[in-house]
Amino acid sequence: MNYLRFRKLYQADNDGTFWPGYIELPDNDTEVEPEETNNKKNFNLLSNPRVYTGLGLLALVTLFFLNKTTALILLVIVALIATKEWFDIFEYGIMLPYPLLLYASLAPLITIYFYGYENYYIPFFIFPLGVVIYTGTFLDYGIYEKFGSSFLFLVWFGSGLGAIGYILSNFGPLFTYFLLISISMSDIAAYEYGRRYGKRKLAKNISPNKTLEGFLAGLIVGVIVNFFVLRNSLELTFTQSLLLAVFFIIFATLGDLFESKIKRSVEVKDASSLLPGHGGVLDRIDSQLLSFPVLVFFLHFLDLIQ
Repeated sequence: MNYLRFRKLYQADNDGTFWPGYIELPDNDTEVEPEETNNKKNFNLLSNPRVYTGLGLLALVTLFFLNKTTALILLVIVALIATKEWFDIFEYGIMLPYPLLLYASLAPLITIYFYGYENYYIPFFIFPLGVVIYTGTFLDYGIYEKFGSSFLFLVWFGSGLGAIGYILSNFGPLFTYFLLISISMSDIAAYEYGRRYGKRKLAKNISPNKTLEGFLAGLIVGVIVNFFVLRNSLELTFTQSLLLAVFFIIFATLGDLFESKIKRSVEVKDASSLLPGHGGVLDRIDSQLLSFPVLVFFLHFLDLIQ
């Protein structure tokens, strides 16, 4: 794919972070005048809809995470909306019905939350059977190109949301909430530092607004916040807490880049326009979908880390 062809499409406000900031890249490769650069750095946040959307999201998440039941309800709502966004992105139409795709996102969450990780394999047996039965019974054309993306959704989104459900069920809503906040704090630091001091692109062909300097700033802030969350919530050693915090924040960034890569592959900018200035629900939860499974993995193998 020719990146330059889609440069203007992807350089707008959604840089994949929670922080409601905004910065545009120049339309050409000429240097921006110092005065213009200063104006961009001193933009009025209060005039940006991302601010109000971001504050609204924070308030909503805080409200729902007051207890486990309402937090689970929020995760179900997220699954309902994100599944529809994925359904529209890949234009399944009648080739793969929305309810069947919804199973891919909800079944791991419900199974893990109520029955534990030992039954995690069940959705991965049933979903393929459902796809084969439906497509083999009702369709006889153009189905095979849709298979890969549906199974990717099951593995990526289903596993990620299921991991959040596991943490919520076993460690409570407050711990889960602060883990989410640590990712948001990392995003804010990465955006603000990268906007002011970033010079080297982190992944130019995937997310052109992200910089190496911003990533390092976000990593430091996120690790500090996450370290204290882990240290004060779980019985972990200093080394265990530090390593887990580092991997958690790194994989949050990788999760964001992963979804950006998927969107570029199908030539869309945002998962949807549901959240003004932020894109869709998938755009807001992509980091968590990779970081929480890593957290669950490490929690099961902590004995290997002294």
